[in-house]
Formats: sequence, structure tokens, C-alpha cells
Amino acid sequence: MAKNIGLTKDAGWQFGIRKTMPTNVETLWETFFSDRGLGYWAEGVDQNFSTFKEYSHIRTTWKHKDFKERAHLQVRFIPTKDKDKTTISIHVDNLKNESQREVTKKYWLVVIESLYLLTAP
Repeated sequence: MAKNIGLTKDAGWQFGIRKTMPTNVETLWETFFSDRGLGYWAEGVDQNFSTFKEYSHIRTTWKHKDFKERAHLQVRFIPTKDKDKTTISIHVDNLKNESQREVTKKYWLVVIESLYLLTAP
């Protein structure tokens, strides 16, 4: 039996991505929450975060403009051993189907590349 990539036992479909950014955790956090940073990722995000731990992670819900349902969004900021770099981890679950997973993947890939460009020297 073929395994469906992204299908979980309990949380529907999911997608996750990580990218190491060329900046420290404080600067990445501040860029992420700046007006310019919010312009890249905050569309459809419930900004009444269920978890908000400064310089660490957030949890909330997110709804793509083409979806009827909301999904769970978690973003983590992970300092690397090199203090001038930080890994950002974006995870979305509770997606309805594989099609929503693909839309989510395209959306967050653009977001993460845009954030990388914002932080690149």
C-alpha cells in the first residue's frame, strides 16, 4: 500500500518546511513581525495567537484565501550554533486534503523565500 506523503493519522494533511536564514534569532523575529514581514505571511492568520513565545515560536490558525476551513499554523525560530544564523520552521496541519496541502506548500515556499531575501546580506 502506497503511503500518502503529508497524511497524518490524527491531524489530517500537513506540510512543513525549514530554512536557515543568514541572521540571528532576534533580527529574524523582528523582521518576521515587522510591517514588511507581516505583509509576506500574515494573510489569513489569526493574530490572536494561542501560543506566543518571544524569539521562540507561535501557534495559531491560518486560512488560505481559497479554503473554507482553517488549519493549524506553527512557526518556530531555532538558533543555530552559528549565532549569525537561525532556522525558521513552518508547520501547517489539519488540512482537508492533498490539494490543500499542495496549495499550502506553494504559499509557504513563497513566504519563506521572501523572508530569506529580506534577511540576506
